[in-house]
Amino acid sequence: MAKKNGAQTVETIPGRKIVLSAGKGKTNVDEIKWLTNTVLAEAASWKSGWAYIADCSGMDPVTPAEGGELVTMTQKFVAAGCKAIGFAEGYSVMLKVQAKKNTERSNTGILEGHFATVQEALDWLQKEAKL
Repeated sequence: MAKKNGAQTVETIPGRKIVLSAGKGKTNVDEIKWLTNTVLAEAASWKSGWAYIADCSGMDPVTPAEGGELVTMTQKFVAAGCKAIGFAEGYSVMLKVQAKKNTERSNTGILEGHFATVQEALDWLQKEAKL
């Protein structure tokens, strides 16, 4: 069952070690902190070898403060065993640029992919990360 807080929802993909979040509209730092903690709690039993998909296709661009929190989130996910992140950004160039920049700023070197849809991200994770 999906968990929800403000603009964010979080759920796991049945039968796969993947956590999916989706956002709608404008988020904020507190919601991103909730998102981080909720994803980490969902993935805790897997220990390592899990993946995260962020469906940002319905999100507004983030502020610099929110971007900084997303960098911290990526670092925490990698420290907790996340091996790949897929971004579903629709066809928004701005969201793709922001997501790439935030991952780059995390200095984690995590495997990342950028896609129009969640299904494309799921297919990529199955092929590239074996998840």
